[in-house]
Amino acid sequence: MGYLTVISETGFPHSVCCFEYNHKSEWYAFKPKIPKFPLCPGYIDRSDRTPYIKHWVKFAIPDSDLEQTIKQMFSKYRGLIYCIGKGPDCVTLSVDVAQWCGLTLPPPPNLIPGHLVSKLAKLNSSLVQEYY
Repeated sequence: MGYLTVISETGFPHSVCCFEYNHKSEWYAFKPKIPKFPLCPGYIDRSDRTPYIKHWVKFAIPDSDLEQTIKQMFSKYRGLIYCIGKGPDCVTLSVDVAQWCGLTLPPPPNLIPGHLVSKLAKLNSSLVQEYY
């Protein structure tokens, strides 16, 4: 069994996912290539965001589902234009990841990373391992 953690960051609002599976930990987020620019080419950021965590929720998810979700994420997000608020953006990626992992999603719009964390926790309480 693995874990999916969805976080919101301190400072500039940002949503990131951490996958723990097969004895490894990997971070994924969708960011603009020009920092804080609202509309520009995007990329999948793999940097460890641990120092910037504000709120998080951690779900128990089978390793195989996490592996499949990573494949789907790269298939969908590679080469997309980042568009804050409308999507795709960092929250859009976290919502897609949650859906691909079989979690119940809050109804749109999902714009604020901290609200996404708390709504996912409430809607999927039986899978929550940690929540802050």
